[in-house]
Amino acid sequence: TRRVYKHPVTTHRTLSSAFDWHDPHLSWPVTTEVGPGLDGVIATTTEVMWLDPSSGSLTYRGEAVEALAAAGRSFEEVAYLLIVGSMPVQDPLAYSAFRDSLRSSRALPADVVALIHSFHPATHPTRQLRAGISALGCHELSVDDDLTGARHWRELRIVGQMAAVVAEVAAHRAGRASPAIGDDTSLAVSVLTSLDGDEPEPDDARLLDLLWVLYAAHGIDAPTFTSMVVASCLADPYFNMVAGLSALRGPRQGGASEGVLEQLAALESTAEAEALVRRILEAGRPVAGFGHRVYRMPDPRVVILRRELAAIAKRKGRPEVFEAARAIETAATAALAPLGVFVNINFYAAPIFALLGAAPALGPCLFAVGRTAGMVALVREAMDTIRLVRPLSRYIGPQERRLSAPRRS
Repeated sequence: TRRVYKHPVTTHRTLSSAFDWHDPHLSWPVTTEVGPGLDGVIATTTEVMWLDPSSGSLTYRGEAVEALAAAGRSFEEVAYLLIVGSMPVQDPLAYSAFRDSLRSSRALPADVVALIHSFHPATHPTRQLRAGISALGCHELSVDDDLTGARHWRELRIVGQMAAVVAEVAAHRAGRASPAIGDDTSLAVSVLTSLDGDEPEPDDARLLDLLWVLYAAHGIDAPTFTSMVVASCLADPYFNMVAGLSALRGPRQGGASEGVLEQLAALESTAEAEALVRRILEAGRPVAGFGHRVYRMPDPRVVILRRELAAIAKRKGRPEVFEAARAIETAATAALAPLGVFVNINFYAAPIFALLGAAPALGPCLFAVGRTAGMVALVREAMDTIRLVRPLSRYIGPQERRLSAPRRS
């Protein structure tokens, strides 16, 4: 049945920096300005998180991300906030059950472990991660499982399973056996242990938790939107996550961290930062770690990670890593800020991941663990009301042609 709207529709100037995103008069149907890549389109409503393009404010269920970081909230606590909708202190028993479910889901089926170890160790980690999550769907769900009454439980398990598969991939790339993980071990500790085989320092585990908290949700980005499109088909959660992981790959998303590390490696001395940035721009290439589809200001999360990179670089005896990053940021900001292009979270997250022991190619996988919490939260919220996503296209090809009459012999 075609839906007909009989009340007047106001066009909202969503591409304007002055647009009031808290406008109480927003109601469906919503008519907005539309830019390339669906820029300006309001695709859904949500209570999960809020990213304000005009101020840079980022909140999870009304909790400012800076406050969550300053309070030292763990990723598991923030995942609970996003997915369940309340802080752990409001119901400690419910949070304890949530955390136990996250952690217990890390016991991977032997066939999934064998699949990961069947790949050549040099296979890109994002490919191994995507294959591992897809294989888990085959083990978690029976042939005729329609997820009635069980969908939310499966989605919750995926958060822990994502961390487990990343840990398995990291161990396989390093030529080590599957990491031994206890149920009382946090997701951050289990992943860091897989990177070098040793139990991590508490400061390192805290830092990985912080990175995941900052990456946990960031609006309807490409991986989240892709996951929600698949969810609108009522596909099971493993299809959703595989789709989201596919969108995560590439230099414009999770792969941006690899480009940042390549830039840092190309800088022989901080004095050459300006020349390096100039060469990159003259070649018509973007400066990795700069630019954002929503922010028209420096990414607010950068302030937190800039400080953390300085601290871990000093602690690991690698102060030159921070000095190089700071020099490139300064040079690139001078060149790009007048164009409205500013530094984003990947610029400082990438070298932090590296100092935590992750090879450059593992950066997108570590990103994925954090973002899974937001993807699950937004999909769960949407499932009760989601419509099949079906945008239109504007045809700009030739006009309709009439077929010539067949020639008679």
